[in-house]
Amino acid sequence: MEFPKEEVGKRVRYLRRLQGLTSDELAKLTGVSQSMISQIERGQVSPSLETLWKLSHSLKVPVFSFFEPEESNAVTICRSGEEKLIKRVRPNVSYQLLSPGTGKQMSFFKMVVEPGEELDTPFMYHSGEECGIMLCGSIRIEVEGETHMIYEGDSIYFDSSLPHRFMNTGKVDAVAIWAMTHSF
Repeated sequence: MEFPKEEVGKRVRYLRRLQGLTSDELAKLTGVSQSMISQIERGQVSPSLETLWKLSHSLKVPVFSFFEPEESNAVTICRSGEEKLIKRVRPNVSYQLLSPGTGKQMSFFKMVVEPGEELDTPFMYHSGEECGIMLCGSIRIEVEGETHMIYEGDSIYFDSSLPHRFMNTGKVDAVAIWAMTHSF
């Protein structure tokens, strides 16, 4: 299976234009050359994970938003079993998108974190807010230097602009329903 560079490029261009940025302005924000931004947007190159991360931070959107098709419907129903599965950000984390996250101010998804602690997992931060409820298992969430454990039935809220990361230190898959807001 090939990396969907054309679709990713279209999404980068769409999100950049949605925020009123030129390709030169986005290049300066990300620390990537303007020609690289142009090549990504035209689907000529596959951006590295590091470049996607920089674009995500600069455009203030989750990394997985680059892999979503554009949605323009006012009402969207996600039928059971038809959720979009996204497993690109971390190898032990998968997301089932339960809402259209593209161009919307909020994303809603089911998150499954497989057991396994990765101490070198980078901190994430982006504009918006996040909240979630654990359906089963537990995860450790670090938010701006503070560690929090949430267990089955617990919920959490935090400001997404604070550096954060999470990991499953247990023995079973941790499953949560998560929502996050976006600023466009």
